[in-house]
Amino acid sequence: MSEEKPQRKRSRQLNMPHAGHSSHSAEEGEGNWLVSYADMMTLLVGFFVILLSFSTIDEEKFEQIKQAATREFGGTYQVPYGDISNRIRKELDKLGLGNQFDIKQTDLGVEISFLGAVFFNSGSADIKPEGSLLLSKLIPIIKGESTTFNITVEGYTDDVPISNGLQYRSNWELSSVRSCRVLQVFEDAGFSKNNLTAVGYGETRPIGPNRDSAGNAIPENQAQNRRVVIKLLKRSEPLAAPAASAPEPHSG
Repeated sequence: MSEEKPQRKRSRQLNMPHAGHSSHSAEEGEGNWLVSYADMMTLLVGFFVILLSFSTIDEEKFEQIKQAATREFGGTYQVPYGDISNRIRKELDKLGLGNQFDIKQTDLGVEISFLGAVFFNSGSADIKPEGSLLLSKLIPIIKGESTTFNITVEGYTDDVPISNGLQYRSNWELSSVRSCRVLQVFEDAGFSKNNLTAVGYGETRPIGPNRDSAGNAIPENQAQNRRVVIKLLKRSEPLAAPAASAPEPHSG
């Protein structure tokens, strides 16, 4: 009787599953699953890298994503070109322009709007002395920051038709020539043509209606609509122009 008990104890011990063997089998199964998962993630990363290489980044949306991520996860979001915007505002305030200009920061850069009277007389595309003085103060600030800004100058007019005696046939032409004249000052100051753009919108994009419902002119709105906008935008590398191939020699 006393010998049977130890034998039963030993037999129960022999029939118990080995803990180490069970754990080892589970680890082998988990390892295979992780390898497959890692392979899949590697393929996905490669796929998105290929997509990115063919895509063009929308810088404005990219800045918006950065700003949203900063709000969500903390940290400090630095407004693009915030420093240069403040320096421009200080310098223009010294000229006593009052409410004749407005500076707006966007996700792409800085927009500086001037009432048309600051630069030009009515119906003229010749820059006034006051406008030349303004540009002489403005351009060194921009140039001190970088000469590689993409600079766009936009010209706008009110809806008053061009008189027959003037040299410009339409507000389209007048606004375009005005923007080109301002842009020429930037080029003369050393900015590359590749980063300069002139646009003339004529009377097509007013800030406010030029006339009331009865068709009467609204002088205050017309004055605001006659404006020049200078945009400092983030620089994108210009596409290299294809090299001109030499003409093939003609035989005979």
